[in-house]
Amino acid sequence: MEAMSEYLLWEIGIIIVTATVLAYVTKKLRQPLLLAYIVAGILIVFAAPPLSRIIGFEFLGSDVKAHIETLSQLGIAFLLFSVGIEADFLKLKNFGKFIVIAGTAQIALTAMITYSLATFMGFQPLEAFLLGIVVAFSSTMVVVKLLSDTFTIDTVQGRLMLGFLLVQDVWAVVLLALLSDKGYLTYLTMHSLLSLSILLLSSIALVLVAILAGKFAYPTIFRQTAKSPQMLFLGSISLCFAFMFLAKILGLSIAIGAFIAGLSLSVLPYSFEIYNEIRGLRDFFVTIFFVTLGMQLGSFEFSTGLSIIAICLFVTFIIKPLIFYLLCMFHGYGSEVSSYVSFGLAQISEFSFLLLSQAYFLGLISNNFYVSCVFAIGFSMVVTPYFFKYRKELYEFFERLVKTFGLAEPFERFSHKINAIQKPKRGRYDIIVVGGGIMGSSIAKFLKQQNIDFLIIDHDPDVVSKLSKQYDTIYGEADNKRLWQKLNLNELKILIIAIPKIEAALQALIYVKKANKNVLAFCRAHSFVEAKMLYENGADFVCIPEVTASNVMIKELAELLERKRISASSLHYEAVKEIAELASEEPKKLKINHVSEY
Repeated sequence: MEAMSEYLLWEIGIIIVTATVLAYVTKKLRQPLLLAYIVAGILIVFAAPPLSRIIGFEFLGSDVKAHIETLSQLGIAFLLFSVGIEADFLKLKNFGKFIVIAGTAQIALTAMITYSLATFMGFQPLEAFLLGIVVAFSSTMVVVKLLSDTFTIDTVQGRLMLGFLLVQDVWAVVLLALLSDKGYLTYLTMHSLLSLSILLLSSIALVLVAILAGKFAYPTIFRQTAKSPQMLFLGSISLCFAFMFLAKILGLSIAIGAFIAGLSLSVLPYSFEIYNEIRGLRDFFVTIFFVTLGMQLGSFEFSTGLSIIAICLFVTFIIKPLIFYLLCMFHGYGSEVSSYVSFGLAQISEFSFLLLSQAYFLGLISNNFYVSCVFAIGFSMVVTPYFFKYRKELYEFFERLVKTFGLAEPFERFSHKINAIQKPKRGRYDIIVVGGGIMGSSIAKFLKQQNIDFLIIDHDPDVVSKLSKQYDTIYGEADNKRLWQKLNLNELKILIIAIPKIEAALQALIYVKKANKNVLAFCRAHSFVEAKMLYENGADFVCIPEVTASNVMIKELAELLERKRISASSLHYEAVKEIAELASEEPKKLKINHVSEY
C-alpha cells in the first residue's frame, strides 16, 4: 500500500510537471492551454517505457492508472460544480421561448442526423444513438473562456451562445442520468416505465434537497462561513462532496450531484467568492483530466477509428453549425450574428466525454469506439480557438459565397432583430463615441450638456437599451466593417474610442481614418505599447486611464504632504459622496460572470 502511494505521487508529479512545461511553451506560442494538456498526455504515454526504467517501477501501471482516472473524474465533477455556480437562468428569460425551443431542436436534429448517417454507414443502433448524443453538445468550458478572452461575452452572439449552452447542459445532465445504469438505458430501447420512474424520482429527490437546503440551510451556514475564506472554501467543497455522495446513493453520476450542488449555490450573494476559492482545486483536477484524455489518445490507431472520427467531425464542423445558423437566421438575427454563433459552437462538449465514459464503463461500446470519439472531442476543442480568432475572415468568406449564389438579398430579410438596434436615428453625426461604459457614458453626458449631436456605439444590448433612453445609441462591435459602412463618415468630425479591446479599437480607427482622413481620433489604451500602436495608425490623442489615475493620485498625495498635519477626512468625504452618487446610477449586480481558465 505504501509503495502504491509512492507510485501515485510519482505519476501525479510527472503529469503536472509535463503539463506545466508544455503550458509555458503553448503560452509563448499563443496557443490554447488545452492543446498543451492533451499533448502532455500523449507524450507521457510514449515516454512511459524509459521512465519506468529510470524510476524503477512500471509507470502507468493498471492500479495506479485507475487512481489517476478517478482523480480525472473528480476534475470533471469540480468543473461541473463551477459551471453550476456560474449558471444564470435569467439568460434564458432574456431570449424567451426561442432559446429553449431552438436549443432543444438543435440537440434533437443533430442527434437524428448523426444517427441516420451512422446507421447508413453500418453502425449498430446503440452505437449510432450514442454517437448522435455525443456530437449534439458543445463545450461550455471552452466557449465561455474564449468569449471572455475576445470581449464578446456580452454581445448578441455571446448571449445566444451562452443560452444555447445552458439548454444543452440541462439536457446533458438528463442524459447522464439515463446512462447512470444499464437499467435506465433499457428504457431507451424497451420503454421500461419502471426504470424511467426510478430515474425521475432520483433526480427530483436530489433537486428537492438542493432547493430545500438553499432556502433553509444555506443562508445560516454561509453567513458564518463567508467571514473566513478558508471556511468558505471548506464549506463549499464539503457541500459539493455531500451532493456527489447523495447522487451516488441515488444511482446517479457524481458529476450530476456536483452540477446540482453548483446550481444550488449560484443564487447566493457569495457565489463569486465561492467560485474564486474553489478555482485552484478545480484547475488541478481538471488539468489531470485533460492530461489523462491525452494519455488515452497515446495508444490510438488512427486507421481503425477513421469512420467514427469522420462522422463526428463532419457533423461537428458542418451539420451542427448549419443547424445553429438556420435557427438564429430564421429568428431574425441576421447572417453575421448567426455565423458567429455557428462557428463558436462548432466543437464537442466535456459532457460528451462523461457520456462516453459512462457508456464505456457499462460495456455498451468498444475501446476503439470510445478512443475514436475521445480523439474527435479533443480535436474539436483544440480547433475552436482558431474559429474564434478567424471568425470574421470565415464570415467574409461565407458572405462572398452567398453573394456568388445570389442569396444576399433573401438573407437580408432575416436580419430584422439586428437591424432594429443598429439603425441610427439621424443621417449624420458630428461625433461618434465607441463604447458606452464608464468612460464612454461620462463623455456622452458632457457632450449632451454642450448640445452636440453625437452617436454611441456599444456591443452590449443591455447598455444600448439603457443609454438609448438618453442618447442616440446603436448596437454594434467596433471592428464590424458593415456597421461603419452604414454610417455617414464623410461628415464625421470627431471619433472617440473608449473601449478596452485594443484589436477592435485599432480596426475601427484604421477603417474610419481610411474613410475620412480629417477625422480627429481620441482613443484609450491600457499601456504605452498600445498607445504607440494607436498613434502610429492615426490617433490624434490617446488616454491611458491608469496613468491619468496615478497622476491624479500623486497630485492629491502631494497636496496632503505639503501640509504639516496630514488629514484626509475632507478628501475622503468628498470622494465617497461623489462615488455614491455615480454608483446609484449604475445597475446593481450582485453576481459577476466568471469564466473557466481552459
